Amino acid sequence: MNLKKLLFTLCMVLPYVLISQVTFNNANSRVDNTMLNSGCAIGVADMNGDGLDDLVRLRNARYLEVEYQSTTPGGDFTRLNYGSITGSGSEWGMVIADVNEDGYNDIIVGGSYNYLKLLTAKNNGTDYDETILSSPQIFLQNANFADIDNNGTIDFFGCNDVGVSSAYSNNGSGSFTYNNSGLINATSTIPSDNSGNYGSIWVDYDNDGDQDLYISKCRLGVYNQYDGRRVNQLFQNDGNGNFTDVGVAAGLVPYAQSWSANFEDIDNDGDLDCVLINHDVSSIIYENNGNGTFTDITASSGIATQLSNLGAGGIQVIMEDFDNDTFVDLFITSRYTSNKHVLFKNNGNKTFSVMPTPFPAGSLSIQSAAVGDLNNDGFIDVIAGFGTGYNSPSNNPDILYLNNGNSNNWSEITLQGVASNRNGIGARIELHGVWGKQIREVRSGESYGTMNSLMSHFGLGTATSITKIVVIWPSGAVDEIYNPNINESFVIVEGSQPLNTESFSAENFSIYPNPTSNYITVNTKNIEDVSYKLYDITGKLVKQQSVLSNSKNQIDLSHFSNGLYFIHLTSNKESYVHKIIKK
Repeated sequence: MNLKKLLFTLCMVLPYVLISQVTFNNANSRVDNTMLNSGCAIGVADMNGDGLDDLVRLRNARYLEVEYQSTTPGGDFTRLNYGSITGSGSEWGMVIADVNEDGYNDIIVGGSYNYLKLLTAKNNGTDYDETILSSPQIFLQNANFADIDNNGTIDFFGCNDVGVSSAYSNNGSGSFTYNNSGLINATSTIPSDNSGNYGSIWVDYDNDGDQDLYISKCRLGVYNQYDGRRVNQLFQNDGNGNFTDVGVAAGLVPYAQSWSANFEDIDNDGDLDCVLINHDVSSIIYENNGNGTFTDITASSGIATQLSNLGAGGIQVIMEDFDNDTFVDLFITSRYTSNKHVLFKNNGNKTFSVMPTPFPAGSLSIQSAAVGDLNNDGFIDVIAGFGTGYNSPSNNPDILYLNNGNSNNWSEITLQGVASNRNGIGARIELHGVWGKQIREVRSGESYGTMNSLMSHFGLGTATSITKIVVIWPSGAVDEIYNPNINESFVIVEGSQPLNTESFSAENFSIYPNPTSNYITVNTKNIEDVSYKLYDITGKLVKQQSVLSNSKNQIDLSHFSNGLYFIHLTSNKESYVHKIIKK
């Protein structure tokens, strides 16, 4: 790069990545129960459908309390004291989604052989009916809601500490049936008793438009690093509901006692990178190479020493843009007081810096946390728990830490699926602007035992406009919103802003075979002079031509990589966008 180009690049980028210190204030006086003490499981979600993030907590890891954010800016929270969850002992995992699609989010919790409990919202999200899911009983660690079979309804996946993890199908009305054989049978590639499943996350790591599964494996007392009980797994989805463990080939198996993982795009290059918490070796930052493999960049990250010093203390890894500078930061919680929780600022060049004292002086080490916008000001806040050991509550009450913010701009987006699941879980959101492109995925259940907001948050830096928002739904539908307002929270309904403003009628075209391994045929039904553009999942134009007709209608895809593509057909005033799967 010559000097002129370098100076131009710096002028364009520096305004959006200015170094900014993140600080939080103790706002616990705003919550109703200031003495509530959680264990590990803790959640943030909009529970009453008013568009605001609420607090979902288990007092003493057993008694459900929901605190609703006030619609009045700066107002106090109001509380539902539901009471004791069925069973005994601690609940270790919590996950939240609208499983019966009535507009109000529901909850599943579970713990040590303590049944899986579904709490279905009633009374506009201000009370719950409790149901125990059918066998088998499991020792639940992390939990996820995901549309595993992509049929438009939310399924459940529970990490089992002592055996194979459990998958449950949703019948569409919020009733769940155990269905490992029909959804995913996440057994060990190396023969074992299938135990050691701790952290789980559903993520489209290979940009092919479907949800894959990564499991962090840890089995205390097992010291053979090649034992199947402690070898992490990456289950690649082929788009037809078939899952294959490709963890070793992808480079995401460190042969360590791994606790939890998270995936976000740390360098805004359009694919999802990984941060993995380990307990017997250093925690790791992996860069996505864009071809289904990852490279360990911990040594050059600028925080290798801090990641190594976490030792066996690391619990949660949360990746959010806390300072709204367009790059996701890292927040890692710890059960140790000597090596406390730490917030790392993303410098925008694949390196990170420690943010000194982001929380008030004298704060205890945060053992567990969930995040969301808990005062609706466009900055990500933290509800912090101070448990003991790995999962048990302590005598130290939770604390609501509100982000003090800065002058950077922001955008917050909540999805409402129609053909896809109601929450849009599994959707990818792209935010385009002078910064390039940021991406987020909507997830339910991350890291280890916690639930972060279903709202997708983006920092804009000092940028004063957004070029467009693109939503790629699990159904394959695509919505585009041009020039939306900044510093606003809004809802995007599936199909409300389609990529195609006008479209051919179903009688006028067909595309087959789909999925395909070589060619697709576009039948234009007597429409001549049809042109097309082919885009990959990142929005990159990979092929275009203007010669489609009834006699010349085949497109060769044999030399393209497997994955998800979108074909955009146009003819005079008509256009259409269709999803193509290359296998």
